[in-house]
Amino acid sequence: MWKVVIVEDEKPILGLHARLLEAYGSFEIVGCFESPFEALKEIPLLEVDALVLDIEMPRMTGLQLAQNLVESGIDVPVIFSTAYQQYAVQAFRVQALDYFLKPMTPNTVKQLDERLQKYYGHKRLQTPKTPLYVQLYGEAYVKKGDHLVKWPTRITEELFYYFLLHENKLCLKWRIIDDLWANIDDKRALSNLYNTIYRMRKLFMELDVPIVIDRINEGYIMSTNNSITLEQKENTDALLLESKGYLWSYGNSNNA
Repeated sequence: MWKVVIVEDEKPILGLHARLLEAYGSFEIVGCFESPFEALKEIPLLEVDALVLDIEMPRMTGLQLAQNLVESGIDVPVIFSTAYQQYAVQAFRVQALDYFLKPMTPNTVKQLDERLQKYYGHKRLQTPKTPLYVQLYGEAYVKKGDHLVKWPTRITEELFYYFLLHENKLCLKWRIIDDLWANIDDKRALSNLYNTIYRMRKLFMELDVPIVIDRINEGYIMSTNNSITLEQKENTDALLLESKGYLWSYGNSNNA
């Protein structure tokens, strides 16, 4: 059951979208807001899996609302609703999973459910035909088939290795921040962590691998679900993640 918040300044559209989502059976509406300012205040207090935000709202657009929520540390995907398709490109500059043209239809709801299942990894738990091949020692790399994985950012790659070395173990978010973002303020660090996890989930979805990152209380657990094959050391003297130079990995090297 996906816990969803809807923000839409047109009350009839807000009611229609809420009814369609709840009627489908996979969605639970945990918040409906006509005011983006009220939404900005209340959403951080809610347990949410996805946000459905109208783009064209007075005084604060859905894009601005999404940006403010991301900066405040919201780590869930955003789905934008719009009457104008030209806003789609702008939407994907923020933490956007998808967008749809208003009004929502039953087919739109079905597509959103499938999109969220792919994003969170709930529909891809079978072993993939082509796993990721990972070399952890010496010249570290991640490949899909014969091709190196293209990471959206360097920190996304680093967090992947971090989670992989702690697979199926709870990684507390403040410990992650101490290890990867030690020199920046807490608010910015949290925003960076949530954005990076969003990028990772998107990448796994695009690669079609069943890697799942679950949020558990104050941390995260990554499960690879047999989608990773670890390569053998080419050099017995090679160190763990030697080519990457991650400071946090040196302690793990002693136990490798």
